[in-house]
Amino acid sequence: MTIQHPIRLPTCLTDAVIQLDQHRLADAAGDLGGEDDEIRRRFDGGRPHSLDEAEDAIRRYMRRWAAGGPEITYALRLPDKTLIGGAEIRRPEPALANVGYWVFPDHRNRGYASRALILLCQAARDNISELRQVSAHVEADNLASLRTAEQAGFKPIGKVMENGVERLRLVRDL
Repeated sequence: MTIQHPIRLPTCLTDAVIQLDQHRLADAAGDLGGEDDEIRRRFDGGRPHSLDEAEDAIRRYMRRWAAGGPEITYALRLPDKTLIGGAEIRRPEPALANVGYWVFPDHRNRGYASRALILLCQAARDNISELRQVSAHVEADNLASLRTAEQAGFKPIGKVMENGVERLRLVRDL
């Protein structure tokens, strides 16, 4: 049996430039329409290719929130509620969490993902007392993602193999 490490974080995080909150079923079309080949290529397991699959993914996100982890996914939005991407946090160990993040093409290169990571790390630090470190695993050729993680305070410490893909492991101490 796999040990589950709960994640209980606020349902909304904001820094007045971006907002992280829970997905709504109404986000499915925007989530599907915002993804491009780059997002689909970088995420394991593929991404939704139909509205039904996008709705199923959001239902999973909603169930994870209700269950309190060990993985939760935030919608990344502008203050006007425009969906521009997402961020997720997984807790495979009591003292360690892993993060993932994505921004739709029309909103890239504006610092939104690094802001999301900073908010997510602060919320994790403030709400999960056992948590000591957050990691991001990024493919070496994904320079934008590496820059994003470094802007959010992550430092490269080595490599990790995930699903047959070598990635750089970056960490941020809390």
